[in-house]
Amino acid sequence: MDCEIFGKRCATPIYLSSLAKGGLVSKSGEATFVRAAARSCTRFIVPSISSVPLSDVWAASSSTDLEFQFYLLGDEDASIKRLHEAVALGASAIIVTVDANAPRKGALFRATAGATGVFPSPRLSWDRLAELRATLPREMPIYLKGVQTAEDALAAVEVGMTGIIVSNHGGRVCGDSIAALHCLEDVASALRAAGAIGGSNRRIELYFDSGVRSGRDVLKALCLGATAVGIGRPYYWAAACHGEDGIVALLEMLTSELQHSMAQVGASTLDLLAPDCLCRLGSMPSRL
Repeated sequence: MDCEIFGKRCATPIYLSSLAKGGLVSKSGEATFVRAAARSCTRFIVPSISSVPLSDVWAASSSTDLEFQFYLLGDEDASIKRLHEAVALGASAIIVTVDANAPRKGALFRATAGATGVFPSPRLSWDRLAELRATLPREMPIYLKGVQTAEDALAAVEVGMTGIIVSNHGGRVCGDSIAALHCLEDVASALRAAGAIGGSNRRIELYFDSGVRSGRDVLKALCLGATAVGIGRPYYWAAACHGEDGIVALLEMLTSELQHSMAQVGASTLDLLAPDCLCRLGSMPSRL
């Protein structure tokens, strides 16, 4: 089960994605998630919209080596100040959310952005990303979270992004968006054809989240080309019911399910997972 996630060795290819307002499910908020990830030897992406000060999140970690998720918000000065605070605390990588840069209106706004205080800036663009990158340390790894098309994935390669996370924000930004797993298949195929993944000269890292609820879901994403898979709502549910121990137990269950699924397709190691491990209904013999 060992693999590298964001350049760090982990014991499972399942990590904890960034979610806003961890205090909704745990009194110590994001500090709970940091500790659970460390116990499970995996990664937790610290969210911009944290329920506790970033300094408290970093203090809960045994090292300063944490990834930070960045929103470019309507108050750009405040969001960039927060970004630099994370860098000063020791952030090892920046994950920029790129699928939520349209101000929301109506009922969806009241239920989401209005409740969390997230007011995205509509100015996020490739040029704006370049400006932001220029303000960061030269060697800082940068990942784009929310890529959903092959075209954007190839553009990320061309501008030198460290990696991308194929995601539709768990369906929360646009409820009728294409399923993230279908996006992953298109993105991975395009990157593979361009020689950006799948070979010794890999040019970009590929990850996936949105809709993962079982080890079988993890298997599908890994077969399609993802290096590792993020979970969101499930670990909030686990934390709400059983706190830190609940998240650790969840990761153990998902990893065990993944191991069983790998055995069923005859893959003894993660690097043996490939698209041909999956069967599509359209390609099945009619007698089945």
